[in-house]
Amino acid sequence: MPRSIFFPRLHRFDTSLYLMGWGGASTDAEITLTPLMRSRGEGGVGAWNFGQISNARLDEAAAASSREADPARREQLIKAALKEQQSAVNYIPLHRQVISWAARQNVDVVQRADNWVEFAWIRVK
Repeated sequence: MPRSIFFPRLHRFDTSLYLMGWGGASTDAEITLTPLMRSRGEGGVGAWNFGQISNARLDEAAAASSREADPARREQLIKAALKEQQSAVNYIPLHRQVISWAARQNVDVVQRADNWVEFAWIRVK
C-alpha cells in the first residue's frame, strides 16, 4: 500500500492490524516509549499508538523516566515500562535491521550502532 494511502488510514484508525518501521539516530528508550507505547495524549504523547492501547502502569513508568535525571533510577523506570509492554504483548517486534558496512583493507572506520559516520574517526593507511 503506498504511503499516501497507508498513513492517512492509520491516522483515521481505519485498520485492524498494521506493520510499521521505527527508528532514529538516538538509541534512547524515549524515542520508542513516548510516541509508540504510551496512551494517546497531549503534546505528541502516544501520537503513533494507532492501536490506541492504554496501559496505566506503562504510562506511569515511561512518563517518570522522561523526567528522571538520575541515570540508575531512569534505567529502572525504563525497564519497568518495557517489562509492562512485553507482558501485555501490545507490539510484536518482527525485524531488527542490521547495518552492513564494508571498507577496503587500508581503511579503519568506527562503526557506530546508530549508523552515524564520524569522518574524524576514519583513518586511511
